[in-house]
Amino acid sequence: MGPIHQEEHMAINKSDFTEKVDTGLKADKTYTQFYCRFKIEGKEFSRLFDYTDKNWDKRTRVAKAKADMLEFKDASQKKHNEISIGFDEDSTLNKVAEAYFEKESSKTNWTQERKDAYRLYLLDTIGKKKIKSIRLHDINTIRTAMEAQGHTKQTKNGCSPRTIKKVLIQTLKPIMQYAYDNKVISDIPKIELSKHYAKANKAKKRIVTDAGVKLATLYKVIMETYDEDPFYRALFLFALYGRRWGEIKTFSWDDIYFSKNIYRIKEENNKIGEEQFFELPEPIREALEQIDDNRQGLVFKSPITGKTLSTPKRQLAKIKELSNIPELTMHYFRHILVSAMGELGTASTILSASLGHTNLNTVNQFYLSANYKKASEITNQTIKQITNEV
Repeated sequence: MGPIHQEEHMAINKSDFTEKVDTGLKADKTYTQFYCRFKIEGKEFSRLFDYTDKNWDKRTRVAKAKADMLEFKDASQKKHNEISIGFDEDSTLNKVAEAYFEKESSKTNWTQERKDAYRLYLLDTIGKKKIKSIRLHDINTIRTAMEAQGHTKQTKNGCSPRTIKKVLIQTLKPIMQYAYDNKVISDIPKIELSKHYAKANKAKKRIVTDAGVKLATLYKVIMETYDEDPFYRALFLFALYGRRWGEIKTFSWDDIYFSKNIYRIKEENNKIGEEQFFELPEPIREALEQIDDNRQGLVFKSPITGKTLSTPKRQLAKIKELSNIPELTMHYFRHILVSAMGELGTASTILSASLGHTNLNTVNQFYLSANYKKASEITNQTIKQITNEV
């Protein structure tokens, strides 16, 4: 017969337990019954261990009581975690991910991108595996598979370093960190890009050469090509002035404050989950004012469906050809802008804030106030200087 376990709400006379054995553990005078009591985040747990039917000496009974108390503590912690956060060490990665996205992540387009990345590459590969059982081997297997093949025609020969980074570093790692912070797992497997892809990704981030010339060329091409098309003129100027495509396509007319000469990026439409305001550059303002629209809903909505516009591939191809910048993408506009401003010695704090970043490891107290508007004013003046002089 094993030890008798009784909860505190059952008939237990605490005064019978006068002999202290360990923190939270006491014995009666005969050392045959032991009573433990402890708290987890304010909630009390207790249990009685009864060894009166055991032919053990005192030393064995004490050792057994300590072991049973530790086991009870672990089980109580596990139960408490499952109730309070919705998962424990035996929960699957899918269960933990569900809690992470629901409770820890802001409701932004960036969160949705990471949810999509999880669904495509993690849900069916290691999603059903217990969170405590995920090992470095599992992560390396996923990374190797992604390097060999993706889910689209464009990635049939392997995902880009950026996609792999999004899946492993920006999606899986914070989910594992969430489990660790909630004391469900004791450590996190090493999650990183392979050395080959890390080097490729680093090379991809090199400063653009002749960035000032390229920025001025793009500005001229945009202004001339879309002289009578303010819709695409405004769209590509927003890209030239540092806005992400995900921000551009979600602009609503109520985000444009013509009277104050500023524009807003809603918190759900940027990566940091924070409402941001930027100065409205004069060339973009003029283009927006010329757009023939009822000024309801999206600014850059599809002329066919009236819904969110797809990436303007045809128009982008035209700009590539006219500017002779074949590597141009909607995101590459940002690389050109940063490099061009860097050539002029613009402080990194201004560059970070003008692009809408809040990386506190690379910016100083000026940026802690998230002064996006001030940074964008400096950026706009710099672009004006470059496009006028080059």
